Amino acid sequence: MRHVILGAGPAGIIAAETIRKHAPRDEIVVVGDEPEAPYSRMAIPYLLMGKVGEDGTHLRHGAHHYARLGVRLVCNRATHIDTAQRNVVLDDGTLLGFDTLLIATGSSPAQPPVPGIQGPGVHTCWTLADARAIMALAQPGARVLQMGAGFIG
Repeated sequence: MRHVILGAGPAGIIAAETIRKHAPRDEIVVVGDEPEAPYSRMAIPYLLMGKVGEDGTHLRHGAHHYARLGVRLVCNRATHIDTAQRNVVLDDGTLLGFDTLLIATGSSPAQPPVPGIQGPGVHTCWTLADARAIMALAQPGARVLQMGAGFIG
């Protein structure tokens, strides 16, 4: 049986580990659209404060964790789900067939309709790429305006 999980965040990774525990011989594929190892967005504030490095945001430590579990990580974006044919189309044209499909893609940051919000120097604080961009600009004396009331920002 092949299980395909869309989303490499905490829900997707814990689902993969749980499936593996109960179905040791099944094929498990986790699809995530970011180039990094699966990480926790909740750790990004700690990265920005310098309390952890990027590896401190990773959900599981050790390069071989997923291979040891027999979980295949695919870095790509799903563009179409064909439930009749039981496959997912990835943005490079790859077809992933599935017996079971879990969509665990999470959410995305809301950007209010404020003029200039898409301009240079304006960043969401959602991904490791966002955190890197913020850290590159966060120099002594830099002017910062933070909008948002959630845990991350």
